[in-house]
Amino acid sequence: MRLRDKGVLISTAITIAVLSTFILIRAYGGAGSSVFDLGLVRTPRATGELIAAAASPMNVRLHDFADDAHATDAVRSGVIDAALIGGTTILSKRGIPSQLDAAFRVGLMLERIRDALVRNGVSPEDAGRLFAPPQLASRTLEAMDPNRLENETVAFVAVLLLYGQLFGYGIWVASGVIEEKSSRVVEMLLSAIRPRQLLAGKIFGIGLLGLLQLAVISLFGIALASATHAISIPAHSAGILALTLVWFVFGFAFYASLFAVSGALVSRMEELQNAIVPINLAILGSFLISITSFGSPDSTLSRLAALLPFSSALAMPVRIAIGAAAPWEIALSLVILAGSIALLVPLAGRLYAGAVLRIGARVKLRDAWRAAA
Repeated sequence: MRLRDKGVLISTAITIAVLSTFILIRAYGGAGSSVFDLGLVRTPRATGELIAAAASPMNVRLHDFADDAHATDAVRSGVIDAALIGGTTILSKRGIPSQLDAAFRVGLMLERIRDALVRNGVSPEDAGRLFAPPQLASRTLEAMDPNRLENETVAFVAVLLLYGQLFGYGIWVASGVIEEKSSRVVEMLLSAIRPRQLLAGKIFGIGLLGLLQLAVISLFGIALASATHAISIPAHSAGILALTLVWFVFGFAFYASLFAVSGALVSRMEELQNAIVPINLAILGSFLISITSFGSPDSTLSRLAALLPFSSALAMPVRIAIGAAAPWEIALSLVILAGSIALLVPLAGRLYAGAVLRIGARVKLRDAWRAAA
């Protein structure tokens, strides 16, 4: 029934549109370094080169002008962004970025130091070498994954999609329970099957739909990113996406059980929002922690979040993608999550059985537990 629902097609189309926009912006949005055109009037070229070096990573292009008038016209017409006149005056249309202002000061200071060295007998060549960037050897204690940036991008998109799927399809599970309760369809269903079977079927069916949608969106994103060369997707990125789908299956089973119980405890859609607030906060908190894991994957918070069952579905794929998760951590996370599901599903099934037939006021957990005894 949900597969024929227009909401699935609309949500899929919206997600694909947003993902396509992100990929196309990355591919054609001009992510390269900014360029600043600087004119030089009665200013040595060497001074301009020192300013350009101090402004790195901004790309400063130098242009020589014969007099002030030509430089002023170039600034006014937008041909150049600013002009350095006589080595002392900066001419611009509406000011210059603070990074360039600091670069001007550093460059001019270095030029004065070089002139002082030359006046005191140091050759211009030796003075120039003093300001040349030194060649530094680089050594690392751990090997750096050359594909880390691409992996982080893939992981970020995957976790973002996973967050949306867990929340969206969890709501579908809860609202489906309420619909069956309010229409009394659940009474007919429970005359043929057990409450736990109905709960398991609902989780499995909607979870399969979510997995299908997630797979379609992921494959489309990979195809578009590869075609536009937005990111260079290494072959093992398919493995990252596969692991993300695995964590989606386990994470959805964990949270869908909680959503189903929340839906069984209330009888109206208006009451559902209050009932699922703790679950929503848990998913949102897990998502935020997983985002911070990109910057600090080895922090205690990131490690714990990747192991705890309520957050591992979102946090662990990030640590795997950037190569921060040890094999034993991955295995332990799966064991803990699977074990938690094995304990939670029977518990949720009992609460579901004790509350799903009760119409009216919100059912307390204690009453639902006792009613199913």
